[in-house]
Amino acid sequence: MAQKLAARRVAYREQMPARFAAIRDAWEALQRGTGDPTEVSYELIRQVHNISGSAGTFGLGPVGEKARALEQFLVGLDSKVGGASGEATDEFERGFAQLKALFDATPSELLPNTVPTIDGAPPDGGAAARIYIVEDDPVQGREIAEQLQAFGWETTVFADSASMERALLGRCDPAAFVIDMALPEGMLAGGPLMRRIAESLGRHVPQIVISAHWDWSSRLEAVRAGAAAYMVKPIDFGLLAERLDAVTRRQVEAPVRVLIVDDTRLLAEHFAQVLTDAGMHANVLSDPTRILDALVEFDADVILMDLFMPGCTGIEAARVIRQDPKFTTVPILFLSTETSRQARLEAIAIGADDFMHKPIADTDLILAVTARARRFRALSSLVRQDSLTGLLNHISLKLQLESEIERCRRSGTSLAFVMLDLDHFKQVNDTYGHPVGDQVIRTISQLLRSRLRKSDVVGRYGGEEFAVLMPDTGIGGATAIVESLREQFASIGMVGGQTHFHCTFSAGIAVVPPATSMDALIQAADVALYEAKRTGRNRVCAAART
Repeated sequence: MAQKLAARRVAYREQMPARFAAIRDAWEALQRGTGDPTEVSYELIRQVHNISGSAGTFGLGPVGEKARALEQFLVGLDSKVGGASGEATDEFERGFAQLKALFDATPSELLPNTVPTIDGAPPDGGAAARIYIVEDDPVQGREIAEQLQAFGWETTVFADSASMERALLGRCDPAAFVIDMALPEGMLAGGPLMRRIAESLGRHVPQIVISAHWDWSSRLEAVRAGAAAYMVKPIDFGLLAERLDAVTRRQVEAPVRVLIVDDTRLLAEHFAQVLTDAGMHANVLSDPTRILDALVEFDADVILMDLFMPGCTGIEAARVIRQDPKFTTVPILFLSTETSRQARLEAIAIGADDFMHKPIADTDLILAVTARARRFRALSSLVRQDSLTGLLNHISLKLQLESEIERCRRSGTSLAFVMLDLDHFKQVNDTYGHPVGDQVIRTISQLLRSRLRKSDVVGRYGGEEFAVLMPDTGIGGATAIVESLREQFASIGMVGGQTHFHCTFSAGIAVVPPATSMDALIQAADVALYEAKRTGRNRVCAAART
């Protein structure tokens, strides 16, 4: 990044003479009364504004400050009189000459900025799937290991503290620990063990405590030792897997997508580089008239936009964006040297989420964009996701299915559509109660999330029924995957009070082609699901090609 920033600084300096010439031309046109005075004045202010907002980013801080002072003078100038007084002309010439002199006096050899790192990166892929389990009961330890393996974790079981600590000496660091509070060394031996683990590794590794006790002293010891969660036996394995995913950040969020709209190309590219190096996807746009098309194509989480642009202001562009219902909630962050309270209020009135003052530090930019993107995604998920499972809800799932079918038509690829239904689910609710039934639903949701590919789309179709979209997958591949899921789900132990039980599901699969429409695809999968139910349940049936 340092090399790229240095190259952009050189390019920025090379552009400055042309910028100064554009400012001089606009000023002289304003003096002569050439063209519409309002438009000419806007262009003059925009050219100076571009320097005041971008110079600091490329190591020309004093130049940016002087340009900001000149910009404020021009904003206060009455452009409608078709010229300026002698005093105003002298002030402009003095400020403009100082601006150029500062630029000429600034050394070209400047150290590049540094880019901060953001906490929360997922663990390395090599260690992400390994869980260390410390459990002195061999039957319980084997059960925990087998259940977590069904959710895609690799496991190693230790019967005591000493054997686990010897394994750590080999630097085979796990992604997390599951530790019984009561070990052969004592009823609360899990607490000191957790402290020794943290000291030995020299870094934070999530630890989840399991215990047969609900008492205060055990829980307090777990908290003091830094436990991420505390679970009481008998263990709800679906919930354990869910918490492991949460504390290890196994479910990695898609990178934040930022649309940068700024006619100062080098500055926009710098912002894009900063955000890209922070793990985001950035798309640069210089022409504000293409914003709507770019939003459709790029699906941005955040819009980063300059206030002064050719052809329209940022405020006007934001108004156009907000006219489309699809983009009424996409965060808009304005970047500007504008200090006017009225301009800020106007930006807020049209739905701007922030008004950031140029030049902006790289750290501040990353944090601001990250915070707005997370909030936007959280609000969007409330609309798109099922509240119990976090999967896509019925409406969002069908919209996604429609989009995937259209993609298949364009690309000539295949798409498998799977409908899953829990077997005898009413009996689960009647026997163990609806809270246990909800946990069963969350468990199968967790299994589908953790065991399917990132490209697959999972949704709750309704009640105890789920659907999976598998792009670029034929009937044979989809059947093999769902058969494996069926076996894994049947092996997972559920908890109802003090009782362990097991559930199963049936599934029907259909593909595009031969189905050519969403309704035909859903109907074919539904027929196949009915056949699986009719012929005994706990099985997978594929739709007939006819």
